[in-house]
Amino acid sequence: MTVLGGWLGAGKTTLLNRMLAHADERIAVVVNDIGEINVDAALISAADDEIVELTNGCVCCSIGQSLALTLRELTLRDPRPERIVIEASGVADPVQVAAYGDRRRVPLDAVITLADAGTFERRARLDPYGPLVKAQVAGADLVVATKLDLLNSDAATAGLESIRTVSAAPVIEASTDPEWIRRVILGSHQPARRVDYTPAPPVTGISTHTWRTTGPVDVTRLTAALEHSGLLRAKGTLTAPDNTLLVHLAGDRVEITTITDHALDALVLIGTSDAVVTAAAHALDRISSS
Repeated sequence: MTVLGGWLGAGKTTLLNRMLAHADERIAVVVNDIGEINVDAALISAADDEIVELTNGCVCCSIGQSLALTLRELTLRDPRPERIVIEASGVADPVQVAAYGDRRRVPLDAVITLADAGTFERRARLDPYGPLVKAQVAGADLVVATKLDLLNSDAATAGLESIRTVSAAPVIEASTDPEWIRRVILGSHQPARRVDYTPAPPVTGISTHTWRTTGPVDVTRLTAALEHSGLLRAKGTLTAPDNTLLVHLAGDRVEITTITDHALDALVLIGTSDAVVTAAAHALDRISSS
């Protein structure tokens, strides 16, 4: 079993997609996401307790009544998966998620935490989320530093150093190389000492809202609305006049790319309170209706 952890928008789903694309083994994916819908266009929409076959021989499901029961069901499948990958929620402590595994049936290979090198230090200082951000890294057996391509050389060095001050595990840079995925991410790992790890208390004050649109949206106005929304995270797919948009807001960065998949015409908004996500939804309503 491999558990992927990390704060909202760190890149867990991107890495998961690459693992599925380049793995030489049958993988069962368990998605533990925030929000009403699973909006990752490269995976699937899976209702609770539903196991969906993927085209590469893997399967995907979302956590139903119990993670432990979900894991047990996966081990009883024929053919049995060779690896189970749990994509932990961005506000979950991956070490505590890993504890739900049955070590006899599903031995833990590694907790792999992704950390945005450009925002880690700032997020680790924020209340009430800082202790969780640090615990996600301190509890990892391997830390993958992400978003380094968005930083200059000095900022990248500083970001890596800030992560290494918290982690006793190896801290490596993310790569798109398929061999890196197979050898480093899907290879065997040594358990970390976790000398600075303290279990994080449950995070409170997280609110979600699913915003839906009934027509095409303007990319420029959408970007501006999200940049000033105050949200922790937003993700989804929307219809534009000529294509489908995959939308990600993580931290202060908005990334919008075009995809060929059918649009859900919905965004999952994640914020620090009901007021924040409601205000963001109202702002999006205004650009959608004008």
